[in-house]
Amino acid sequence: MAMEADFLFSPFFITLFLGFSMAVVLLQLRRGRSGAHKSHGKVIAPLPPGPPKLPLIGNIHQLAGANPHRTLRSLARTHGPLILLRLGQVDLVAASSVEAVEEIIKRHDLNFASRPTDLTFANILAYDGLSVAMAAYGGYWKQMRKIYAMELLNSRRVKSFAAIREDVVGKLTAEIAVKASAQTPLDLGEMLMSMSNSMVVKTAFGERCKQQAEFLQLVKEAVGLVTSFAVADMYPSLKFLDALTGLKSKLERVRGKLDKVFDEIMGQRQAARADAPAAAETEEDSLLDVLLKLKDEGGLEFPITADSIKAVVLELFIGGTETSSTTIEWAMSELVKNPETMEKAQREIREAMRGKNKLEESDISKFSYLKLVIKETLRLHPPGPLGLPRVCTNTCEVMGYRVPAGARVLINVFALGREEAYWGADAERFKPERFENGSVDFRGFNFEFMPFGAGRRICPGMTFGLSAVEVGLAHLLLHFDWKLPHGMKTEDLDMMEISGTSAPRKTPLVVLADLAIPLP
Repeated sequence: MAMEADFLFSPFFITLFLGFSMAVVLLQLRRGRSGAHKSHGKVIAPLPPGPPKLPLIGNIHQLAGANPHRTLRSLARTHGPLILLRLGQVDLVAASSVEAVEEIIKRHDLNFASRPTDLTFANILAYDGLSVAMAAYGGYWKQMRKIYAMELLNSRRVKSFAAIREDVVGKLTAEIAVKASAQTPLDLGEMLMSMSNSMVVKTAFGERCKQQAEFLQLVKEAVGLVTSFAVADMYPSLKFLDALTGLKSKLERVRGKLDKVFDEIMGQRQAARADAPAAAETEEDSLLDVLLKLKDEGGLEFPITADSIKAVVLELFIGGTETSSTTIEWAMSELVKNPETMEKAQREIREAMRGKNKLEESDISKFSYLKLVIKETLRLHPPGPLGLPRVCTNTCEVMGYRVPAGARVLINVFALGREEAYWGADAERFKPERFENGSVDFRGFNFEFMPFGAGRRICPGMTFGLSAVEVGLAHLLLHFDWKLPHGMKTEDLDMMEISGTSAPRKTPLVVLADLAIPLP
């Protein structure tokens, strides 16, 4: 990133960039971007309001180097719940109210159901948009979405991975117990990331995967690159600049290494399947086994290819590891900062488990307050604060404003979850009880609370991710008492996030654990 930054601000880059951009800017100025106007006698709705734009860069300077979800929330307070920004050559519309989101997701859902097809990382790391998350809306996406729902992550298969989750969490609690006995401060986020990685590796590839360490290191590199600034994403007519900054070559290098590891893993699984051709598919089969079986069977309108398998598996890792671990870390952060709430959650779990030696996933249904804690965590700390970008297929009106075709659209999930109009004057406060007697849920029907998205593009891995969060958090609260390191007060705990795929904590959550309930 430092080398990229040096290049971006070098005299050579600035001269080159200005030369190629000036013509584009002049064309934009000639075209004009006024408000309401007439076309063939018909009044055309105005564009959404927004902050002033600078030549060449538009509003890039307002989103660079900051948490975009917080910046967009602040801009919405000034300009309204539907705003228009210009990022280089790209229109960006941001929605920050239930009314705006309802029009986008309900009234115009089909028009906003697709993804931008020209994003650098999607073209390289999502294998030209073959992942379900980044695929353009159409036949391929519908087919793969159905495979997710019926084959990969249906409720029965997610439940079948319970033993894997319990085993991995058991190893985590054993590691914490060792540190607790020595009163060693522990970086909980780092340990939770390791837990999530192990869960996804075992569910995706099976119990044994020789390439696990190498694959996870490459996934870590990929996640870091996904959040990098891609010049071509803001200036589509200047795609060659990504090659000059080195980003494209980095993405291609990581993809090349991922291809090699993927091919080795798939070869091993195919060989194992060939050795037992008569074996019937079971719910315990790895997700890779399921995809390979579908590939071999054929008969689909859009054949499953090696690249589509790689794209789906990679998005499971990117979307299923950091998001789960980050959610648990934020939940523990809020509970450590609010000791009374922590005690209430621990009391519920420990009373329900009295007389029972081992916590199993079937026990989770008894922990009603734990579920409220998770909901409140997702409200304040959604793992995707802006969701994934949608694209406006055809020009349409939203809240009386004209959204131009081709505009990228973001829904500010972070702002919706903290809006006093929906959550009351204490919207910034962590209070799980606010969900106690209400019907607000995160399954896509309440637009003020949509950490997993809504509409056609709601996250297909919601149940899979929640299962990991529930079992992981329940074990941490059952077996341990938690506190900040010596001399640190709860008000000293930094609760700021950083921009990224899952908006993780800005600073690691370092805590002390005391073993309260013996491990089984």
